[in-house]
Amino acid sequence: MHLGIPALLNFYREHRDEESLVLATIIATEGSTYRKPGAMMLISRDGAFEGMISGGCLEGDLLHHAAKVFDSGETAFVTYDMHAGEDLVWSLGLGCDGVIHLMLQRLNRADDFGFLKQLEASHEARRAVLVALVTQAAKGLPCGAFALLDPSDISVGNTKLLQNLRGVAKPWPDWRFKTVNLPDTEGKGGAIQVQMPVRTRVLICGAGPDAVPVARVLSELDWDLQIVDHRPAFAKAERFPSNCSVVQSRSGRLAESVDLTEVDAVIIMSHHLENDARYLAQVSNFEIPYIGVLGPRARRDRLREMAKCGDLDVYGPVGLDIGAELPSAIALSVAAEIHAVLNHRDGLTLTRRADDEKS
Repeated sequence: MHLGIPALLNFYREHRDEESLVLATIIATEGSTYRKPGAMMLISRDGAFEGMISGGCLEGDLLHHAAKVFDSGETAFVTYDMHAGEDLVWSLGLGCDGVIHLMLQRLNRADDFGFLKQLEASHEARRAVLVALVTQAAKGLPCGAFALLDPSDISVGNTKLLQNLRGVAKPWPDWRFKTVNLPDTEGKGGAIQVQMPVRTRVLICGAGPDAVPVARVLSELDWDLQIVDHRPAFAKAERFPSNCSVVQSRSGRLAESVDLTEVDAVIIMSHHLENDARYLAQVSNFEIPYIGVLGPRARRDRLREMAKCGDLDVYGPVGLDIGAELPSAIALSVAAEIHAVLNHRDGLTLTRRADDEKS
């Protein structure tokens, strides 16, 4: 699950000296839509923005609505109905057969830009957050009122909303969003709660030439990347994208060099059997959702035997079956498999899924 929060926070940092920003949040959808509830877009007064609420076809129109919110300071609601009738939507030829409901609210620097300041602090500390936004006014809760809570019980915002968030925070939820009723809203909703996970962190064990395209593809997903290799010629930060942390360390000291409790996925690809076995032995001691090793199935089984973790779920050969052969295609395949596993998906084509659901 990925809401694009790192990119939004980068935009916030770049514009935090401005008087205000407008936050656009998808609060409900119907039918087929590009983004789902909880997706957000930040807009500056000069029309710059970060985050997408469609495939790029609605953002321009949304800027006009944001300009009115900048001037009035009043929370506004916008609905885009993308069903194609006799005239395609706004003559843009959309016809996506869905409806998007958005809420636009002005966040002011004088008020720490709503919950953005604390969202930044929580994410830098690698803590997920729950955010609640009022979408239908209730007694003492105007539209746009907010609350934020993280697992350490650090919080900002409306006390009534925080009480609701604490009620769903133990155990910490795994859903992306939910709508909740508030007093005086007659069961029509009232607020949306959004769960914002920490930034996905991937560890690549082995920094050889084929690790570079893997890092490039994963960096485009805005994930944190850590790369470890014992060879000085390969363990060089300049060979990898800027969001990669490169560590030179012997394979047997991996747990001393990297905090394995913070890792979501591991790719073991040093191309050296003994080193890969040492890497696997150490990561097997932690609950890591995805562990993949390069090479055929027999090599994977041999590594599990050497690492004394024969019952451990290990992906190998890594990647989805897309006919990959060259390093760049293999990187795409591996990235797709990790993304699918972390999102509890099977990696089937969307066409097959849609056809299966229709039948």
